[in-house]
Amino acid sequence: MDNKKRAERIIKNVEQMRENSQEMRMWKNIPLAKECVQLLKDLDDPEETPMGKALACEAIIQQLPEYDVPRLVLSILHYKLQLVKESDEHDSERYPTEEEVVNDIQRLSDYIDTEHVSSEWFRKLYHRHLESDPIQRTPKWEENYYEVEKECDRRLGDTPRGMGFCFGYWSTLRQVLAERGIMWRSPSELNPRVMFD
Repeated sequence: MDNKKRAERIIKNVEQMRENSQEMRMWKNIPLAKECVQLLKDLDDPEETPMGKALACEAIIQQLPEYDVPRLVLSILHYKLQLVKESDEHDSERYPTEEEVVNDIQRLSDYIDTEHVSSEWFRKLYHRHLESDPIQRTPKWEENYYEVEKECDRRLGDTPRGMGFCFGYWSTLRQVLAERGIMWRSPSELNPRVMFD
């Protein structure tokens, strides 16, 4: 594939990722993100600057459910950091800075470091108010996430994704995870004083 086709494919994938996100189907973005990053790495166009590639990484990350696939997002963030370091464009108003990328890497590294960072400490440090099931921080969750979401989507079909959808989704998610031997508690179970819609 030549550079022009790579660049076109990246743009097409990111557009599809945005569409998937608007439809509340971010799980569909996982293979598209992986393909985009590989295309970026293979892109050997002197007109494509490291900062341009870093901005593409940022667009990709924005379309991923980062707390469901933190290891994937971390791999993209490490690539983004490398690109930012290589860049000679340093306008902090327009471009990501090394410090911002390092902070994102640290946040997600803390998230997956269940041995040293408790859920409570993570929420306090990063100003996250809702408790989530610790299983969501594990490799097992991330390894199963795409297929589990795909099955949930199949079972839920064309169910409108508006008010009240979360309860049907959480019930379906719990069933699909249980079929894979993963016991999971929903946000409504873990946050009984919070009203969800």
